[in-house]
Amino acid sequence: MSRTTRSAVTLKDIAEQTGLSIMTVSRVVRGHPDVSAGNRRKVLAAVRRLGYIPNPAAQLLVTRTAPGPHDDRIIGTIFSREVVTSHSYFAGIIQGIADEARRHDCHLLFGYGLGDSAESIDYPKMIRDMMTRWIILVGKVAPGFVRQLRANGFSLVLVDMRPPLRDVDAVVCEDLQAACEATRHLIKLGHRRIALMRGPARHPFSQALTGGYRRALQEAGIPVRDSLVVEAAFCPEGGYEAAETLLKVAGRPTAIFTNDDMAIGALRAIHDHGLTVPNDLALVGYDDIEYAAHTMPPLTTVAVPKQEMGRLAVRRAIAQMEQGERHVFSTTVVSHTLLIRSSCGAGVHVGPGTGTHILRRPHRTGRSQP
Repeated sequence: MSRTTRSAVTLKDIAEQTGLSIMTVSRVVRGHPDVSAGNRRKVLAAVRRLGYIPNPAAQLLVTRTAPGPHDDRIIGTIFSREVVTSHSYFAGIIQGIADEARRHDCHLLFGYGLGDSAESIDYPKMIRDMMTRWIILVGKVAPGFVRQLRANGFSLVLVDMRPPLRDVDAVVCEDLQAACEATRHLIKLGHRRIALMRGPARHPFSQALTGGYRRALQEAGIPVRDSLVVEAAFCPEGGYEAAETLLKVAGRPTAIFTNDDMAIGALRAIHDHGLTVPNDLALVGYDDIEYAAHTMPPLTTVAVPKQEMGRLAVRRAIAQMEQGERHVFSTTVVSHTLLIRSSCGAGVHVGPGTGTHILRRPHRTGRSQP
């Protein structure tokens, strides 16, 4: 484990690594021009290697624990790469963050592009430009990055990611349990050959879908067939490819469970094979994206309160500002809702966006666990 996951990197650490004075290191970090090109390169290399975060919020950490009554309240919001390059799920979360920040008269600063590895972006500069100590992280980021930000004094709220530390707030959905309930629904409809179309196997959401799917099958005494679990990209194109694979399997499935974006591609593949949903194959999605109620037939799906997740994240950040050292960190698990529409074949034969049956689960909040 690197030193940067245990405590904040200081100017002294960089000075020791480079053999330069703390004053020289400070000048480079602050952008002063009166430093030689060689020394500047040496310091910047050490900054990247050690993961030093030059934090403009340091003055806040030293002088006060929260904005004063006449100060602007600023919340930084950082998106993982999947938020801006992947499926439609996160649009509602972003909208909820923006709406709640506006309601509380908070300013938002945005950064994006973080991937699974903290080295995938020049994040020290991005964080430095935030000019705040309160940050909402949206999507899956490297746990080491979360630890590093905490070590450097930032107050964090994670959205759609379980916290790797106790002193971090988080807002998540119980994806595994929701996936289990969606698969159980198909089993109750009489299906035994149920396929799962998921994203990359290492992705936490894929793992949750797989865990819930397997649990439901095992509870029902149905063998898990590896040939019915297909991996593809979390997008309509990926769904089309995955469905094409499943439709060629001997003893093809009678039902498919996946996320909504992949389900849209699967609908087209099923149609291209001269088959219909739900008469030939039942289809259940996950996320309840904007278009799920408007496919033909309308898509049965697990709805996650995405805007509510964004709103809750802003409220937790504001609570951190106002409560300071008294703040109790927690993980809020939002409700999920099974929206039963026509695509599963449950007897709801209606036009787009109507005739939805609802099975809802409540929110719950608990102390953060790593």
